[in-house]
Amino acid sequence: MKSMHRLQQFVTTSSFSTAMVMLLLVVPKISLAADETTGKIDAVTVYRGQALVTRLIEISGPAGLREIVVTGLPEQIIPGSIYAESANGVQVRSVRYRQRPVSEDIREEVRQLDDQLAELNDKSNAITRQKALTKGKMEYLSRLEEFTATTANLELGRGVLDAETLKTLTLFQFEQRQQLLETDMQHDRDLLELTEKIDLLQRQRNLLSGRSARTVREAIVFVNLEAASGELRLRYLVNAASWAPSYNLRTSDQRTDVLVEYNALIQQMSGEDWTDVAMTLSTASPSLVARAPVMEPLAISLKRGGGNQDPSTDQGGALPRQTQNKQEYIDQRLSLNLQKSQFEAERGSNAYLTQTEEVTGDSIANFDSLLNRVACDLQLLDLTETGRIVARTAMPTIPEGVSVTYQLSDRTTLPSRADQQLIQIAAVNMAGEFYRSANPVLTDFVYEEATVTNSGKTVLLSGPYLSYVAGQFVGQGELPTVAAGENFTIGFGIDSSLRASRELIDRNESVQGGNRVVTFTYQLAVENFGSEPASIRLFDRIPNSKEGAVKVTLGSPAQPLSTDSNYVANQRKNGLLRWDVDVPAQATGTERLNIDYQFTLEHDRQFEIAGIPVSR
Repeated sequence: MKSMHRLQQFVTTSSFSTAMVMLLLVVPKISLAADETTGKIDAVTVYRGQALVTRLIEISGPAGLREIVVTGLPEQIIPGSIYAESANGVQVRSVRYRQRPVSEDIREEVRQLDDQLAELNDKSNAITRQKALTKGKMEYLSRLEEFTATTANLELGRGVLDAETLKTLTLFQFEQRQQLLETDMQHDRDLLELTEKIDLLQRQRNLLSGRSARTVREAIVFVNLEAASGELRLRYLVNAASWAPSYNLRTSDQRTDVLVEYNALIQQMSGEDWTDVAMTLSTASPSLVARAPVMEPLAISLKRGGGNQDPSTDQGGALPRQTQNKQEYIDQRLSLNLQKSQFEAERGSNAYLTQTEEVTGDSIANFDSLLNRVACDLQLLDLTETGRIVARTAMPTIPEGVSVTYQLSDRTTLPSRADQQLIQIAAVNMAGEFYRSANPVLTDFVYEEATVTNSGKTVLLSGPYLSYVAGQFVGQGELPTVAAGENFTIGFGIDSSLRASRELIDRNESVQGGNRVVTFTYQLAVENFGSEPASIRLFDRIPNSKEGAVKVTLGSPAQPLSTDSNYVANQRKNGLLRWDVDVPAQATGTERLNIDYQFTLEHDRQFEIAGIPVSR
C-alpha cells in the first residue's frame, strides 16, 4: 500500500512538472535588455531664458518591448519637462529620469582637456623630481669640495701634496657644478613653460564646462517596437539659454535704401553642443498663458452727490478704491498680466514638482480677480469723471501675450560656451526717406536720419543697432518693435557740415484788462558748411497749456509750417513746430538760413508762469 501511495505521488508530481514546463514554453518571452544611446540633437527652439531641445532616437533590433536609455543629457536640463513622442513604428509606454555618478567628465572635449592636463602634470612632476636630484648632486659636490680642501691642507702640511690629483679633482668639481647649474636652469624654463600650458588648458576647461560634470543624466524610455526598426523623438527644456535681437543698419553714399541685418545674440550654457540643428528663435514662453482671463459682471449703484464720502463706507456698489488716474490703472493692469504669464512660466518649468503636489486653479483665479478689480476701477473712472475726454496718445509699450517666432533657414551649430554667439536671422533691403533733423532747443548738432518702411515679412523686435554709412561706423541707437509694413525712424549720426541755433530776439509785455500779455520773438538759424545743399527738418516748440489757464497764440511765421500728414495729426496739436527747409551749400554767416516766428501768452496777471513736469 505504501508503494502504491508513493507511486501516485510521483505520477502527480511528474504531471505537475510537465504541465509547468509546457506552460513556460507557451508564455512568450519579454526582453527588457536596455539599449544605451545618445541619439542626435535634431532641432532646438530658443526662448528667453530656456530652450526646447529635440533629440532623434533611432532604434534597431527585434520587435517587442524595449527599454531605451538615452544618456548624455545636459546639466541644465529640467527633469519634469522630459517627454517622448512616438515617431515611425514606435509606441512610447513610459519615460523616467535618473542620475548616476561617474569617475570622469562625461563630455568628450572636457575629457580630452583632462587627458592633456594629466600628461602635462606628469611632466611637471618628473621635472620637479629631476630638480630635487640636481639639488642632491649639488650638495654632494659641496661636501666633496670640503673634503678635498681638508685633505689638501693636510698633505700640504706634510709636504706630500699631489698637485696633479688636486687639479683633476678641482676641475671635475667645476665641470660638474657648471653642468648641474645649466641643467637646473633648463628645468626651471621647462617647468615655467609647463605651468603656462597647464594654466591655459585649465582656463579653456573652465570656459568650456563651467564646473565639473561627473554625473550622467539619462532618460529611460519604455517602448513597444512594432517592427525591426523605428525611431522616436525625445524633447526636454534646458535652462541657461537665451537670445536678444541686434541690428546692423547699412546705407551707401547715395542714401537710397537701408540694408537691415537682423541678428540674434545667443548665449547657451546648457552643457551640450547643438551641432547641425534646425534652430528656431521665439519670444514666447514655453508655458505661455493660453486662456483669456474670466470677466466678472460690473455692478454700480448711486450715492449722494456733492460730498466727500469715503468709498469704503459706501454699501451700494463698487467704487474706485484709490485716487489714481487712468494711466496708473492701465499700467497696473498690464503689470498683472505680465505677472500672470510669469507665474504660469515658472509653474510650467517646475512641472515635475506638481506631479506630487495638489495643483488647483486658485492662483490663476486670484490673478483674474485682481484684473477684474483694476478693470472695474478703470471703468468707474469713465462713469464718474467730468470734463474733457483725454484720448490715449500711444499704444502700450509691451503688447500683452504677443509672441514672435523666427525659423532660421539654414541648419546651425552652436556649442555650449560662456560668451554670446551671433547668428543672422535675416537681411532685407528697405526703402528709406533720408533727411537731416535739427532741434536747436536741445542741441546745436544736426543729425542725419531716415524714415524706413519694414518691407520684409519679419517683425523687428526692439533692440540695439549699429549704423554704417559707406562701410564706416557712424553711431548706435535703439530700434523699437516694428511690425511688417510699419514705418520707423533710425539715425545715422551727426552731420558735421551743419549747425543749428536758437535765439530769443524780442520780448514785449503789456496788460489788457485783467490779463497779462507777453509776446516772444525767436529766431532759428541753420548754417551749411558743406558743398552740397541739405534738406532739413527744423523743430522747435511753443508752450502748451492743457488746463486752458494760459492762452497760447502762434503768430504767422515768415515761413509756413510743414504740411506732413503725420506731423499735423500727431505733433502740431501739442505745440511742436516743424519746418521742412532746404539749406543751400556754403550758407554760412550772413548767408545762413533764418526763420523768425512769434507766439503770445495771455493769462490772469495775478498769476505767474510755472512749469509742469514732463510726463513720460
